[in-house]
Amino acid sequence: EDQFIMKAILKYAKYAWCTWLTMKIFIKVSTYYMLKSRNMEGEAYSWITDWGPLVNPFINYIFSPISRLVIFFYHLTEPIRDIIYYEHILPIYLFHLQHLLDPPFSMAQHLYVRFLDCLPGMDFGLL
Repeated sequence: EDQFIMKAILKYAKYAWCTWLTMKIFIKVSTYYMLKSRNMEGEAYSWITDWGPLVNPFINYIFSPISRLVIFFYHLTEPIRDIIYYEHILPIYLFHLQHLLDPPFSMAQHLYVRFLDCLPGMDFGLL
């Protein structure tokens, strides 16, 4: 029984550490790209490199070049994505789907606002 408890604790610790590390990487990378999109290169570099000396070589020699390559190709494909969206997808929505989707969404929004108005003593402001 003690061995079962130890295995369960180790398994929980493994998943907890993996979850923590995954969330930390996600927050670091998303904040890095947000700072870069606001042209804050210095802050972005200091934010992504504060992991310490063990991880910084990986960031400098692997992550940064791959990031630059991804951003380069992202900017190259942006006009193609705009053409696809504005000339093909948006007209389909406007001419064929908007009249089907807008009434249920409007009704759901109206019911949600009415529900919030029914809650006593709570001020939600303008929704």
